[in-house]
Amino acid sequence: MSKTVFVAGKVSGLPENQVRDKFERAAAELEAQGYVVLSPINADDRETDWEGTLRNSIKTMLNCDEVHLLPCWQESRGAQLERDIALRLGMNVVYH
Repeated sequence: MSKTVFVAGKVSGLPENQVRDKFERAAAELEAQGYVVLSPINADDRETDWEGTLRNSIKTMLNCDEVHLLPCWQESRGAQLERDIALRLGMNVVYH
């Protein structure tokens, strides 16, 4: 059975096409390795404020086996929170 992973990284403040490209590239690489990938860009509701979007992302992340952090994760308050929650819950966290 394949693991389900959540990809986290900087989203806010970046052009939407750049964010989508970065997350889709990471998802494609992980899927090629046999992972099922969930991503905040797929769960993202552009009509929701930052807090609501982060809550939705965290809900998605909690259904995963691992969290994979993109190199830009440290520049993102949301990704930092997602990492902290994952670590506190004993989830495997992978740094790219």
